[in-house]
Amino acid sequence: MNPEPSPSFDCLRCGACCRWPGHVLLAGDDIPRLAAHLGISERDFIGRYAVLASNRRQLSLAEQPDGACVFLENNACRVYPDRPAQCRAFPLGWSVPGCPACPPAG
Repeated sequence: MNPEPSPSFDCLRCGACCRWPGHVLLAGDDIPRLAAHLGISERDFIGRYAVLASNRRQLSLAEQPDGACVFLENNACRVYPDRPAQCRAFPLGWSVPGCPACPPAG
């Protein structure tokens, strides 16, 4: 996925993408960057904010009881400057049926 935002995508700050079903997979330097942003150790970050993804090969962000991302507060991302690469790339490279921000598959 390309980490640059789509030139034709304007975030409405509605929080819908942070409530979309599925995983926010953690990769690369996501964990060290997020842990540093929160001022905690990587081990504490994993214990508090990560779960094993259904692919059982990597970690993903935990969810709130309603399914929203653990970092969504009042329709805003509380770790936005250091959000995971998957979130930075949204909606580029995404093809999710029903997602209004995702480009059509093709």
